[in-house]
Amino acid sequence: MSGTTHTIDGLTRRLAEHVSRVANAPLTAHDTEAVRRLILDHFIVSLLGSSRPAVRAIAQWSRRFAGSGPCRVLGGEWCTDPAIAALVNGTAGHSYELDDTHNETASHPGCVVIAAALAVATVTDAPQTQLLRAVAAGYEAMALIGSTAGGLDTVHRGFHPTAVYGVFGAATACIALRAFSEQREVDVETVIAAWGHALSQAGASMQFSVETTGGEVKRVHAGIGARNGVMAADFALLPAVSAPRLALEGTYGAAAIFGGALRDVVPGDTLQVHNISLKPYACCRLFHSTIDALAEVTDGFRVDARLITEIVITGPRLVAEQHMTRAESTMTAQYSCPYIVGATLAYGPNRYDAYSEAFLEDQAILGIAAKVRFEVSEALEAQYYPKHFASGVTMRFADGTSRSALVVDSVGTPLKPMSKAQIVAKGESLAAQPQFPRVDALAELIWADAGASALAAGLTAGSADARKEHSEATK
Repeated sequence: MSGTTHTIDGLTRRLAEHVSRVANAPLTAHDTEAVRRLILDHFIVSLLGSSRPAVRAIAQWSRRFAGSGPCRVLGGEWCTDPAIAALVNGTAGHSYELDDTHNETASHPGCVVIAAALAVATVTDAPQTQLLRAVAAGYEAMALIGSTAGGLDTVHRGFHPTAVYGVFGAATACIALRAFSEQREVDVETVIAAWGHALSQAGASMQFSVETTGGEVKRVHAGIGARNGVMAADFALLPAVSAPRLALEGTYGAAAIFGGALRDVVPGDTLQVHNISLKPYACCRLFHSTIDALAEVTDGFRVDARLITEIVITGPRLVAEQHMTRAESTMTAQYSCPYIVGATLAYGPNRYDAYSEAFLEDQAILGIAAKVRFEVSEALEAQYYPKHFASGVTMRFADGTSRSALVVDSVGTPLKPMSKAQIVAKGESLAAQPQFPRVDALAELIWADAGASALAAGLTAGSADARKEHSEATK
């Protein structure tokens, strides 16, 4: 690493000016609809995540901060400081591999940006219009900074982009809400200061992806990014606590540390909230195209697994580096290419519980997983990644025949987006589990223009109902 500053001068300022404009301008009806869909999806996956053991443990840990602020905690009956609430609720949002994805950076914005924004918006009692603008600006910052600083190269260098770039997005959303509460516009200098603080708080290792146990820390990465974003915004409003001004292009800025090379990304007219993929399947986003390709070669998953001799998956080298481990936990199951293929063919793509601990030794899944082989496709990687998570499937049968399919854009990607109705259906499919509340009530709140406090109350009330239902179901 050299001792000189990176060469794309003024990039931090240019992006800060852009996200400030986004925060300060009214959203179009098209943009508003997109952000509302992201919030609904985030609420759904957070409620499911709040039932996971790791999230329950983090929620109980947060009890020591009860009474320190007005922000509700998923999985708890107490309120706390916004940074602590963002930590718990961000962890919940990332806890069952169903949260949204920005493909180019392989990051999950909602669990970081929305969790932090909702916490601070509860403090400021923001109307929904302000919350939506702050979230849109946060997505813009997280996606563009991640793309500028390295995109998927960040993952190859061993860092988890959700936490690394999420702190910038969360800080942006929180700064916007603090400005709105004082009836002023978001100013560029404060955004730059917040990003300087975010740089010093960014980080998270991908080591969880290459070990078969210990993966639950991945869930907490989102919560850490959300918490740190709240703090970065708060610190930026303390004049005595100065921070670097070149968070992106500096000698030791985000690109140099996390991505390895700085890219001059020029924002377009379309906001990044329209460039987000939603997840219909409870596994790593990389394999959603694989699942859709499996549907093609099996005519909708109608196949006798006993007749399959081999399943060859093709895609980027990242799969070979981080996704061929044995599934020994829910997290590693949702990250394991062979297990994902096995679970999908054994039980269909929408059996969310197929990744739970109860299925890890399921012989139907493991029998299929043993037939899976992965091949790096330099052609697919060069042509499509990282903007499109394309993958190919070739299935070979005992009679010597084979079937192949290539899927570039899976269901839920910007080219095949999930509608409000599809997101509600996703939530209703989760509602079959005893720990899940009504989804239509959440949607009604969001589309009725409810303010941040009402949204937070609705979300955490759903969490309380979920705990009660789960307790009664397990008696």
